[in-house]
Amino acid sequence: MKNRFVMASIAALCVGGLAVAGCNSSKKESSSTTTAAPTTTAAKATSSTVGNVLPPIIITPQMANANQGGTQPVPTIKVGDTVVFNMGTITKGVTIAIAPNTNPSVFEVTSKGSNDGTVSMNAGGKAIAAGTTQVSLGAGGAGVENFLGTYTLVITK
Repeated sequence: MKNRFVMASIAALCVGGLAVAGCNSSKKESSSTTTAAPTTTAAKATSSTVGNVLPPIIITPQMANANQGGTQPVPTIKVGDTVVFNMGTITKGVTIAIAPNTNPSVFEVTSKGSNDGTVSMNAGGKAIAAGTTQVSLGAGGAGVENFLGTYTLVITK
C-alpha cells in the first residue's frame, strides 16, 4: 500500500513538473520577444549626441599656438559648441584663469578651472558667434604662477 502511495505521489509530481515546464517554455518565448525591443533601442542611444546636447570640444596643451610650442591644431568649433580647456591634473589650490579674449563677442568664458581638494574642474566657455579670437590661460595659487599658453579659436556657423 505504501508503495502504491509513493508511486502515485511520484507520478503526480512528474505530471505537475511537465505542466510547469510547459508554462515556462511559453514564458521564455514571450520574454525573448520583449528583450528584442530594448536591443534596438539601445543601438539608437549609442550615438555621440543625446537629445540636442553635443559633446564639448576639448582643447589640450598641445594645441597652444605654434610659437608657444603647440604641435596639434585646434579642432573645428561651431557656434553653440562648448569648449573645455583640459590642462591635465590641476593641483589642489590652483586656479586656471582665462585672460580676457581678444574678441568677447565670439567666445564667452563660462568657467575657470580649479581644484578645491574635493573636485577638480576644467576651464571652459561657449562659442557664441562666428569669428576668430585668442584665449590665454594661466595657472595661479598654491605658490604657482604659470602661463599655460594662448589658443586661437576659429568659430564657424
